[in-house]
Amino acid sequence: MSEQQVVSQDEKQAPETVSEKQTVNQVPYARFSELVDEKNVLKSELSEIRKSLSNDKESRRIKELEAKGEYDQALNDVTKKLVLAQEKADAFDQYQASRREALLSKLPEDDREIYADMRLEKLEVHVDRFANRPTSKVQVGKPGRESTGGYESLKEFALKDPQGYKKMKAEKQKTSIWGDIFEG
Repeated sequence: MSEQQVVSQDEKQAPETVSEKQTVNQVPYARFSELVDEKNVLKSELSEIRKSLSNDKESRRIKELEAKGEYDQALNDVTKKLVLAQEKADAFDQYQASRREALLSKLPEDDREIYADMRLEKLEVHVDRFANRPTSKVQVGKPGRESTGGYESLKEFALKDPQGYKKMKAEKQKTSIWGDIFEG
């Protein structure tokens, strides 16, 4: 009997120690978030330091070449960088021009002149809104035919489009308690 009691007491204590170990390994979210933010700040500072170090190293190299009297080498290095930067700038300008033309082609011809000078980012947003705008359905015909579905009379409407007539009549009854008893 005493052995059973000892075993049952050990079994009771085991779950408590497991739960204690689990709580020790858990980190509060606030602390975790704080550490992640701190890590991101340190990463950005490190990249800035590396960039400035690279720039300093390049400027020291150019100064050394100038001190040695190798102006041609320093000038060639700077010229190469300038050419690469100019090529990238030209490619970007070409991309912007083609993107602007593609966006303007989505607009009606009347509006193209208005939006031609708009910044590309705003033009993209505007064209997206314009493209997502629902188009209005306008019936062509004599004015005042909206209530007859575009037909001369309600009788013609009922004969030629019975489902449309029922739908229109149901909508009118929802809006007016009198329905269409006063219409001819």
